[in-house]
Amino acid sequence: MKKIAFVTLGCKVNQYDTNAVIDDLPSGEYIKVPFPGRADLYVINTCTVTHKADAEARHYISRAKRLNPKGVIIVTGCYAQVSPDELKAQKGVDYVIGNADKTILAEVIGGAEPQSAPKIIVSDVFRRREFETPEITHFSDRTRAFLKVQDGCNYRCSFCIIPFARGRSRSLPVAEVIRRMEVLRDSGYKEIVLTGIHLSSYGRDIGVDFLGLLREVEKAAVVPRVRISSLDPADMSEELIDYVARSETICRSFHVALQSGDGDVLKRMRRRYKPEDFLRLTSLIRERMPEAAIGTDVMVGFPGETEEEFQNTYELLDSSELTYFHVFPYSRRRGTPAAQIPVQVHPDVIKRRSKALRDLGMAKKAAFYRGFVGRLLPVLIEGGMRSVRGTKGTTPNYVTVRVEDAGLRPGDEIMARISAIRGEEALGVVEAA
Repeated sequence: MKKIAFVTLGCKVNQYDTNAVIDDLPSGEYIKVPFPGRADLYVINTCTVTHKADAEARHYISRAKRLNPKGVIIVTGCYAQVSPDELKAQKGVDYVIGNADKTILAEVIGGAEPQSAPKIIVSDVFRRREFETPEITHFSDRTRAFLKVQDGCNYRCSFCIIPFARGRSRSLPVAEVIRRMEVLRDSGYKEIVLTGIHLSSYGRDIGVDFLGLLREVEKAAVVPRVRISSLDPADMSEELIDYVARSETICRSFHVALQSGDGDVLKRMRRRYKPEDFLRLTSLIRERMPEAAIGTDVMVGFPGETEEEFQNTYELLDSSELTYFHVFPYSRRRGTPAAQIPVQVHPDVIKRRSKALRDLGMAKKAAFYRGFVGRLLPVLIEGGMRSVRGTKGTTPNYVTVRVEDAGLRPGDEIMARISAIRGEEALGVVEAA
C-alpha cells in the first residue's frame, strides 16, 4: 500500500475538502501517515488569503520534497486556483489542482506519478453554478464534524481574493443537508458545524435562506448540537438571533466578522455595514443570550488606516460584547482594489496595533471565562486533545475546558464544574450528570 500524507491550510471549508478526499480514497490502497513523515504522495490543500498563507504553502512543498525526493507532490486549494503559474515554478510540484477540480482529486491520486514538468488542472471556477462536494462519513482526529453547506461568494470586498478562488455562491439543498447530517450522526458525531465561504448567502441560489435552513435543521433534530461558523453582519437579522436564542439544537455561539471598527475604513473595504450596525447586533445577541460566546475577525493595517481609525476600532472592540478576537494583519493581494491604494501602513505599525488588539482579546476572553467559575457545564470531549495536563473539551457556548483525563474518550459528554481559569482555557472537575 502507498503511504499518503495530507497538509491542510486555512479555513474549515478547506478542512472539509481535505476530509472529503480522504473519505473518497479506495479502501485498502493507501496508508495515511502524519505530516511530517516519509510518504509516497503528499497532498497540500492551500489557502491564499494572505501572502503568509502562500509562503506557508511553499514551505510545506519544499519540506515534503526533502522528506522524500522521489515522492509525488499534489498541490490544490485556493492558492492553486488563483496562482497556478507560481506553483508551476515551485521546485518539487508534480500536480496543481484547482478548487473547481477537487472532485477529481481521488482519481488524480490514483494515477499520480512523478512529472518532468508540473501537470496543471485548473478550470474556471466561475463556471460552477451548482454545489458539488462529496459527502463525508468520517473526520480524522475530530470529535465534531464539519458540513459544508455553501461555497463561493458573490461580494467583492476590496481586500479579498477569495471570490476568485471559490467562484460564485452555491448551496447544498436543504434535504441533502439533512441527509448528510444523518450520515454523520450514524458515524457517531454528536456535534456538526455548518460551514461555508459566505455562510450568510446560503440558499439564495436555490430559493431559500439561511434562517430557513436552521428551521429545518431544528425540526429534524438529527444531532444534539449544531454550530454555526462565521456570519457577515450585513446579512444578520434580529429574527435570526431570536431563533437561535429559542433553539434547543443551535449552539449559542456566534462568529461575526467585523474587519474594522471605523466607518471610513469599512467603506474603503467595501463592507456592507457600519460600526453601529455591528454593535447593535452583538449587543442584541448578549441581551437575548447572556452566556453566548461572540467572536470576530478584525483586520489591522488596511491601506491608509490612520492612528485615529485604528483607535476607533480598538475602542469599539473594548466597549463591545465580544468574547474573543481573530486578529489578522492586512496582506496585499495582487488583483484586488486595495492593492492599488498607494498609502500602505508600515509593517512595524501593523505589528504594534495587532499586539494591542490581541492583548485586548485575551483579556476579554479571560473575563468571559471567569464568569463560569463554580458553574457546572456540559462538555463534549475532543479528539486529539490529550496531554499531561489533561483532556480538552468544548461547551455548547464555545468555552474550552480542560479536565483530568480519567479514561475519557473523544465524543464522551460529561458535566464539569469550572474550578479556575488558566491562560485561554477553563479548568474543570468531572462530576456525575
